[in-house]
Amino acid sequence: MKGRLFPRFWAPGILATILTSVVAFAQVDNFLEEDSSTEVDQDETDTTESDDSESGNLNLSIVFKKLNELESENRALVGRIEQLEYELEELRQENRERYKDLDERVRELTGQATLQSGDTDALDPDQSTEGGMYRTAVNHIGEQEFEEAISVLNEMIETYPNGSHVPMGFYYLGELYRTKDPKELEEARQNFVQLIRLHPEHAKVGEAKYKLGTIYDELGDSSTALDYLDEVVQDYPGTSAARLAEEYATTLREAENDEESTE
Repeated sequence: MKGRLFPRFWAPGILATILTSVVAFAQVDNFLEEDSSTEVDQDETDTTESDDSESGNLNLSIVFKKLNELESENRALVGRIEQLEYELEELRQENRERYKDLDERVRELTGQATLQSGDTDALDPDQSTEGGMYRTAVNHIGEQEFEEAISVLNEMIETYPNGSHVPMGFYYLGELYRTKDPKELEEARQNFVQLIRLHPEHAKVGEAKYKLGTIYDELGDSSTALDYLDEVVQDYPGTSAARLAEEYATTLREAENDEESTE
């Protein structure tokens, strides 16, 4: 009885075991397939991200290269501009020195002509007279004793306000204050203005106006400087003062145009 029962119950157990194993193997196989699929997808994703990263790095490299090139070009341009500005300033200084040299030669010639003009009072050695004081001042100028000359000329103008040498006194005072070291530009300006206002017909008025133009330029008032320079060119054509004034005005305008273009 027991021998017949054992096979009867054993068969269903074996079958259940086999079915369970098949299901288990199927589940394992599905898991392995899913895992393999996941790895493939991950590899594809990693590959795509790697490609995108490499592309992005390449674009950044190109941008940085362009920036470096632009910076190099900008530095070169800045250096060239600075060099041109330096050369321009040198040219301006050379021009002003040239005009100064011409101005000095004109002044020396004019001073010699004044002493040779036949004015006997100018040769009077007596300092109690206007002519004597004027002569003394001129001698001080020739000896480069400028402070002494200034003192004598100021005393002469105060003592003889309506004297015949007063116009030249104003002119020489303007020159002396203008060429002192350091310059006294305001004192020079006042004396040239006095000559122009009080003696508008004097032969030195044209030169005095030219000197005023240069003084106003040094004082930083280029507009007034150009007014005086243009007036000399217009009212005293053919004179050395007009030629100097025209050249100085041209240089001054060119300097202003250069400054405006750089701004």
